[in-house]
Amino acid sequence: ILMGSDAPESMGFKVHPGNNVHIMLEPETRGNEVALNATVLLTSVDINIPGYRILRPIGEGGMASVFLAVQESLDREVALKVMSPVLAANAEFASRFVVEGKITARLQHPNLVTVYDIGSHNGVYYLAAEYIPGGTLKEKLGEGGLSVAQILDIATDIAQGLDFAHSKGFVHRDVKPGNVLFRADGRVVLADFGIAKAMDGSNSSTVAGASIGTPDYMSPEQARGEPVDGRSDLYSLGTVLYELLVGTPPYQ
Repeated sequence: ILMGSDAPESMGFKVHPGNNVHIMLEPETRGNEVALNATVLLTSVDINIPGYRILRPIGEGGMASVFLAVQESLDREVALKVMSPVLAANAEFASRFVVEGKITARLQHPNLVTVYDIGSHNGVYYLAAEYIPGGTLKEKLGEGGLSVAQILDIATDIAQGLDFAHSKGFVHRDVKPGNVLFRADGRVVLADFGIAKAMDGSNSSTVAGASIGTPDYMSPEQARGEPVDGRSDLYSLGTVLYELLVGTPPYQ
């Protein structure tokens, strides 16, 4: 559903003039009832963030849309992640988005995505990161044809990125093929620290007892909403390695 600035505020969000939004309706089961969760995502080049010129959309997730953009001050292409406006109105989600940028900016490593900038303008939260054009591991899986040697190289690159993040005290919590990107030279980069967490518990991005992540790849303790550390990421890496070798996740 495309909606302009005349969107009723009774729907739970306000759209700034000049922005279009895309509402994704997802079914949610509650007992015997099915409810619809609306995730509102900015989709058009009408987004006006000073210093950035948006070229085209390149991705979409539950919390944000991602655009290929030019950072005008340095004339370089970046991946511009723009948070859903309805989620930005929620203090917890807005805080999580900012935390992602701060965490990723602290983790400078060849196998981790680099963040250049984070901020907000007219209620729109954004994060500018390096643009990695080689596609995702999820796409590579769909194409098939990965050799065992390539798979081991991919797993090694992910492990090195995780090892560095863990050494800095952070657990990723969402290691999966869709968050693994390829540089032009074939090197693997782990992206999307949107639900990453400090292992000392200093930044909590969810309430106690709640699980957050991707079910096919999350560890049992993470699924139970229990405290996790780097070992949970290693479990997720193991499920990714299994899927690369066998073709399907170990559990579905």
